Amino acid sequence: MASAASAQYLIDDFSDVDDPTPWPVTIDEIATVQIHETGLNHVLGGSRHSTIRATFLAQHGLDYVTAAIVPNFGMVMDYSSSSGAEGDWNLLYDGDGAGLNADFSNMTEIAVAFDLFDYANNQDMPVTVSISDGNSLASLSLSLDHAGPQTLHFSFSDFDGIGQVDMSSIQGVAVFLEPVLATDFRIGSIGVIPTPGSMALLAMGSFALAGGRRRRHTNA
Repeated sequence: MASAASAQYLIDDFSDVDDPTPWPVTIDEIATVQIHETGLNHVLGGSRHSTIRATFLAQHGLDYVTAAIVPNFGMVMDYSSSSGAEGDWNLLYDGDGAGLNADFSNMTEIAVAFDLFDYANNQDMPVTVSISDGNSLASLSLSLDHAGPQTLHFSFSDFDGIGQVDMSSIQGVAVFLEPVLATDFRIGSIGVIPTPGSMALLAMGSFALAGGRRRRHTNA
C-alpha cells in the first residue's frame, strides 16, 4: 500500500487493530505477553504478532511497562515504562504464518519512523530489523541516539546475510526494540522504500494485504 507523502509501501501504519482490541497491555512483573492480531486491512500480510516483555522491575508492583497500539490517537504504536522498569517489544509480520510472499527486489530499505523518543538516561535504544525468505534471514541493528522525532533507515545493502536472501520472495519481517530504563517511544509507521523510478513498475499484488477472520490470542 503506497504512501504518496513518503513514497513508501507500508508494512504497518498502526491504523488497524484486532476487534475487540487487546490494547493497552501493562506488565508489572517479570513476564512476557504475546498478542496475535489477524484480519488487519492496513498491515502487510494482514496480521501482527507482538511480543512484549518486562525484563527488569526495580520495585515489583510499582514499576511497570505499558504497550499500546492506538489507531484513534494519531495512529501510533506507543511504549512507556516507569523509572525503574525495562523491557522490549518484538513485532512480527509473516502473513499469519503463511508468509508474506512480498517482492522486495525493487526496494532499498525499511524505514521505521519514530514520532517520539525521550532518550532516557542519555542511553541509545537499539532497534533490529530482520527479513526472511523462509530459508535464510538477514538483519541490521541501528540505534536511536538523540531525543525527538526521527526515522531509522535500514538499508538492505547493509544487512548481514542479505546475499543469501531471495528478495523477490520475502516471507517475514520483524522489528525488535530494546528500550532502556524509563524509556518512552512512539512509532508512526514502518514502511519499505522503493528504488528511484521503480514505483510505477511495482505490481500492487506483491503487497496485497491479506484479510481473513479476525481473532486474538493473548498469553501471559
